[in-house]
Amino acid sequence: MVAEVFAGLSAIKTAFDIAKGLKDIDTAASRNAAVIELQEKILAAREAQTALLDRIGELDKEMARFEKWEAEKKRYKLTDFGAGTFAYSLKPEEANGKPPHRICAACYQKNRKSILQFAHHSEGQDYFDCPECKTKQAFGIYSRPDTSGPEDDLISVRY
Repeated sequence: MVAEVFAGLSAIKTAFDIAKGLKDIDTAASRNAAVIELQEKILAAREAQTALLDRIGELDKEMARFEKWEAEKKRYKLTDFGAGTFAYSLKPEEANGKPPHRICAACYQKNRKSILQFAHHSEGQDYFDCPECKTKQAFGIYSRPDTSGPEDDLISVRY
């Protein structure tokens, strides 16, 4: 971006130098060539200015997205849901009428908010899917089902 600024300033300086030199030109042909060159330099300076304005607009949008995410992520806290599963949960004081929910820790680290979706419950665990990164997460402590009957001394475990 700095190089573009210098290129634009250089084009303007060159155009100014050409304009100063016009007063010393005797022939119409030389004057016309100088005018054409001056117009080209002015056009190049305008193009450089437009490119810079576009880049500034892009940076402004990126900064606004960053600031919005910074404010949004403060509404969540990292929570251990057992069995080594972590997710970000909405702080109760930040709910503002929104229902309690969890967002994917992997997406959070990539500055994205992806609400985990309940998939199913099995053997003491709730399973959630991340619609963004497709991660599957199990919340809670796994409990083996007791399949022994009163007359059975053996426990059959399903894995």
